[in-house]
Amino acid sequence: MIDFLRGKVTPKDWVTVALLLGVTAALVVAFYMLTYQEQLVNIEKRTDENANIEADLVKAREIHENIETYIKETDEIRSLVKEFGLRLPSKREVATLIRDFERMATDEQVAINASQLKKNIQGQKETIPYRIEATGTFHQVASFINRLERFERYLKITDLEMLPNKDGLATFRFTLNTYRFLSATQP
Repeated sequence: MIDFLRGKVTPKDWVTVALLLGVTAALVVAFYMLTYQEQLVNIEKRTDENANIEADLVKAREIHENIETYIKETDEIRSLVKEFGLRLPSKREVATLIRDFERMATDEQVAINASQLKKNIQGQKETIPYRIEATGTFHQVASFINRLERFERYLKITDLEMLPNKDGLATFRFTLNTYRFLSATQP
């Protein structure tokens, strides 16, 4: 090595330099393979996490700015759900419904004959149809049907037919459908 410092390079010096360069190259490759690539993957993960957190933060700020609107919309939805609960109850009310139909018919001076048809269940909605025959003057029956359509429960009139007048009285036959929600525990 002293010859190297004097300016004379020996083959032993070349071997030493090559060995040092080899060790340095091995250390660089080892650093790159073991540490640097892992750090690049970690940086990419942290960058993605940061982007997701920033997006969540933007959403949170938007929610915070519009919280009053969301509260108002939630209250409106709760009100609608409550109204639907009243108009589409989950409990059976067949007897009550028949009494209500009869009361409306009496109020309008209409004679009715009502019979329940086969129920139809689709998902969590049960359709309860009634076959109604209503007899009275045309205007009385029309007023009765109008009251049914404006009833507190959701009702749908289908298959409406008017029979020929007899003794000045009109007879209408129709199917009156009412509905109810079924909970998961109800048959």
